[in-house]
Amino acid sequence: MKPVLISLLVFFSLTGIAQNQTILGKAIYLELGGKGFVSGNFEVPLNSRNRLNLGLTLLDNEFEKEADEEEYPNLVLPTPGVMYFHLSGRRSHYFESGLGLSVSPVFWRKYSGNDSPLSLHGSLGYRYQKADHFLFRAGFTPFYRVKWAFLPLIGVSLGYSW
Repeated sequence: MKPVLISLLVFFSLTGIAQNQTILGKAIYLELGGKGFVSGNFEVPLNSRNRLNLGLTLLDNEFEKEADEEEYPNLVLPTPGVMYFHLSGRRSHYFESGLGLSVSPVFWRKYSGNDSPLSLHGSLGYRYQKADHFLFRAGFTPFYRVKWAFLPLIGVSLGYSW
C-alpha cells in the first residue's frame, strides 16, 4: 500500500509543477460527512494544483465503536488530521483527489494488534473555488481505520477562500 501512495503523491506533485496556473489562496471550510462526519478545515496552497489541509474532526469514527468506560469513555474529542489534495480543472471548477491521515485523540487507550490510532482517508470529488469567494466541495471520501474498518463515506463542504 505504501508504494501506491508514494507513487500517487509523486505523480500529482510532478503534474502540478508542470502546469502554470493561478494559485488559489487559503481556504477555511466546514465539512459534513466525509473523513470524520463533521470537521473544521484550513487549507494552504503548495503550488497551483496542490494543497495542504489541516483539520480537526469534531466527531471522530473512534467513538463509533461500542463504548467501554474503562477502555475509552463515550466522549467527543477533536481529532487532528492532515490531507494532501491535487486539483485538476480550470475557471473555478476542479476535480479533486486527495490522501490524508488522522491520529486518534484517545492517548490513554492501549491499542491491541487488531487496532491502531491511525486513520487513512481519501477524497475524489468536485470543488468550486475562487479567490475571495465561496468554496464548495462534494465527493466520495473513503475512511479506513487501520486493522478495523473501511467506511465508504460521502462529504459536502462549504467555506470561504481568500
